Amino acid sequence: MFNDPFDVTQELRLNFNESELNQAVVEELAALYGEGPDPDYAPSGLRQRLLKTMMDSLQEHPELRRRIIEEWHRSAGATTPGQIEAMAELKEKWRNLVPRLRILCLSELNDVTPMWNHYADAYRGVVLEFEAVDRLDSAFLVARPVTYQDAPPAIANKEVWARCMSERGPSTYIELFTEYEYVKTTPWAHEREWRIVSFARDDEPGCFSDISFMTRELAGVYLGAQCSQDDENDILALLRHGLEHVSVYKASIVPTEARFTFQRIR
Repeated sequence: MFNDPFDVTQELRLNFNESELNQAVVEELAALYGEGPDPDYAPSGLRQRLLKTMMDSLQEHPELRRRIIEEWHRSAGATTPGQIEAMAELKEKWRNLVPRLRILCLSELNDVTPMWNHYADAYRGVVLEFEAVDRLDSAFLVARPVTYQDAPPAIANKEVWARCMSERGPSTYIELFTEYEYVKTTPWAHEREWRIVSFARDDEPGCFSDISFMTRELAGVYLGAQCSQDDENDILALLRHGLEHVSVYKASIVPTEARFTFQRIR
């Protein structure tokens, strides 16, 4: 539902293919196998634990270890039908995951003209100001800034994936997907966006969710310059019921300033 076609795309774009990933995995295993026993390497998967056991048991046979590494290098470029199917399955899982994502988009700013036009009904709507309240363990505390870059987001390179597969890298598979959720192209940098990413509930259809917030997390309301009097009256009436602490401002257009100014409403 994003207005940016490059934002959290439906297609998983990897900058490597199955053969290139195979080569990176071989290089990772060869390095791991050739370095000797590593007391800090404690993989969790059965395959990784078996590999570590083999590595440890053959340390006294350097010639055999060398031949094994050479054989790995000779077969590095080959791919199996299972590997091709696994990559296709990964991309299919991403396509199914995207509609389940729930991304709350926030901004550092309240006076960006294009944002008022696009997201606040052509200056007739409002901006809500939220506060991340420590004592309430506010959800806004987990918001992260968006990174703006010219290149589209990619899910790490083949070397990082290989280290993740061998459980030697610091990244988890979830972290490998993070860049897709927090990267936008530079034309959107004026939005100064922060995000909170979560998922739909199991029984929740559709592409968006209504999630409540705590009253103390709402700190301010900024009425648009074209906000109607009826809407203003309705909003002020709503704020009389447990939201009296919220500050309210009305936007004004001052041509000499070339920017919005806000006047506090008592």
